[in-house]
Amino acid sequence: MTTKKRLWIGLIGLLICILGLLGTRNDASLYQQPIIQITQVKTTDKTKSIDDYQNQDTDVTQQVTGTFLNTTAKGRSIQLQNRYTVSQASSFRYYRGQQVYLHQDTTSHRYTLSEPKRDTVVVGVILGTLTLTLLLVVMFNRGLKTILSIGLNLLLFIGAIRLDVALGGRWLLPLMGGLAILLTALTLVLILGPNRQFLVSFLATISATFLALLISVVILKITNDQGIHYETMDYELQPYKTVFLAEVLLGILGAVMDETTDISSSLQQLVLEQPTVTPKQLFKSGLAIGREIIGPLVNVLFFIVMAEAFPIMLLYLRNGNTIAYTLSRTMTIGFTQTVISAIGITLAVPVTSFLASRLVGVKTA
Repeated sequence: MTTKKRLWIGLIGLLICILGLLGTRNDASLYQQPIIQITQVKTTDKTKSIDDYQNQDTDVTQQVTGTFLNTTAKGRSIQLQNRYTVSQASSFRYYRGQQVYLHQDTTSHRYTLSEPKRDTVVVGVILGTLTLTLLLVVMFNRGLKTILSIGLNLLLFIGAIRLDVALGGRWLLPLMGGLAILLTALTLVLILGPNRQFLVSFLATISATFLALLISVVILKITNDQGIHYETMDYELQPYKTVFLAEVLLGILGAVMDETTDISSSLQQLVLEQPTVTPKQLFKSGLAIGREIIGPLVNVLFFIVMAEAFPIMLLYLRNGNTIAYTLSRTMTIGFTQTVISAIGITLAVPVTSFLASRLVGVKTA
């Protein structure tokens, strides 16, 4: 398919997204629950509060003015009060232009603010995802293989989780280890095909991943897990350490697979362009490529961890906790995962370079 046709498909998809956003923005008449559009917001009161644990917050009272968008009251103006905390842990702050659901008491028939109307955001995300998926599909082989690999990986992952639940969680780490091998093989064979580049990437990914996991287990054992708060993991799922290591294993796998594929692809292209290159030269080239990849890849992982922890960090800080305490309760698990992944990323460079220098069919002279 030509670039022009792809561009037209992208533009049509963008147009559908815009129409979808406009449609959900103006679909209040389809709902039976009362909806208003906020036309004015005024802060009338602010009160600081401190709980028994010395957590600080601020209670804010808003006077919200809005116009009904549906029901028999459509077009009528209404004033309501909204109370929220600055941390917004269990309350909403409302803004001008927002569309909000109302709740009407069956006895007094008085209206109260319920929650923001979010269908515009949801539809925008769905249509945007469908547009990107359509663009992938029209790329034929690559797009279809990517979508197929994601679907099959998801099925394998769900199957492994269901099997773990059926076994009572006793074999979680071995199950995740086997899953990691299957996911790697399936993804790489679909993307690269059954060739030498696949073999290099597969062997390098598995070797670097499990070696990094082994090193991390030994270090954690020697240090007695000092400084790592397993109890801060989501939902306090037990056994803490096993769940943590299973999570780390999958995290390492994704980063290392990306790196080994990049290095092996670059070295394969180098062999095609320079058939006389020697294994030693190929190995040095792989190390040079790896040095350029390590820094950005580790930083990307760290940014992902920071983005994931950002909301809970804000919640801790807004409640008056110190930065040191906040980081210890929200970042130790993520930071440890990043460090272990960085070990795997670093190990993958020489492993991939060595395997490529021996398996891509270069001359030994």
